[in-house]
Amino acid sequence: MTLFSAPADPWSHRTRIVLAEKGIDIEVVSVTPGSLPEDLLDLNPYHSLPTLVDRDLVLYDSRVIIEYLDERFPHPPLMPADPVTRAQFRLALYRIERDWYGLLEQIDREQDRRQL
Repeated sequence: MTLFSAPADPWSHRTRIVLAEKGIDIEVVSVTPGSLPEDLLDLNPYHSLPTLVDRDLVLYDSRVIIEYLDERFPHPPLMPADPVTRAQFRLALYRIERDWYGLLEQIDREQDRRQL
């Protein structure tokens, strides 16, 4: 299994956190957004990160990748067993994606503006 990932990308980062939490040892290829390797461009029609390659299976979108890893490597489980707690957990993730990740993009834009 190979994960194409960018060190500063929050979507890649959360995927790497799951790999560490589950103790999954795979090849992680660090790439730079905007200059992705040709083989990755051929594999992922959206040219997005992270991208997971597991034999003939190619997955993109961190949520899809994380769910796949949790199902393929069920122990330790990422999600609680109780449906109510699972829903609350998913809602917390959604809020992080909506609220915090948007702030990261604003910080990046401001840093880029200051460098000009």
